Amino acid sequence: MAINSLEDVHELAGKLVTACQAAGLDAQQQGPTRVYVHAPGTSNHLAEIITAKPDENERLCWWWSWDKPICGADEIEKAVELITKVVSVPPGK
Repeated sequence: MAINSLEDVHELAGKLVTACQAAGLDAQQQGPTRVYVHAPGTSNHLAEIITAKPDENERLCWWWSWDKPICGADEIEKAVELITKVVSVPPGK
C-alpha cells in the first residue's frame, strides 16, 4: 500500500483503532498519527501510545512510545498482535 498523504496515515490509524477494538482492547485515535491503546480492566501503566512515522528507509511504520518500530503501518493484524502482548496482563497474574 502506498502511503501518499496525511489522510492515508489518518485512515491507517483509524483501521488500527478498529482492529484493536475488535481484538478486545480499548483504543482511541489521538490525531492523524497517534493511537492510545490499553487492555480493559488493566492499569494505565500498561497503556501505549502508538505512532505512525517513517523508519530510516522512509517506510511508514507503527512505533512504540519508547521509539522502537513495531511493524509496517499497513501490517495492521501484526501490529494488533504485538500491541496486545505488550498491553495485556499475562494469564494467571
